[in-house]
Amino acid sequence: MVNFKEINTVAQGNTKRLQKTLPDTMKNFKELQDSAYAAGALDEKTKEIAALSYAIADKCEGCIGNHVNKLIKLGATREEIAEIAGVAIVMGGGPGSVYGGKAVQAYDDSAEE
Repeated sequence: MVNFKEINTVAQGNTKRLQKTLPDTMKNFKELQDSAYAAGALDEKTKEIAALSYAIADKCEGCIGNHVNKLIKLGATREEIAEIAGVAIVMGGGPGSVYGGKAVQAYDDSAEE
């Protein structure tokens, strides 16, 4: 069974590995992320909701765990995560339902802390 705490730990370790191997690329990527996710016309939570929707549609478990954790820090509830999954199901059909369920699981795994 997938455990999103473990997925997040592995993903963070892999990111650190890339930061050591490709420091300039990863620094530039982090700057791009910081710029894209900064509050502007849309607040940070709205941008993270969009990112989670894409993570579900793109079937990226590491991305799901990362964006769910960020949404929890921004005050998102389990019900909000489930509704984001619902939108992804509409957009992604069957695969959206599988990975939407993973987003709710990621919330459950992370909210236990």
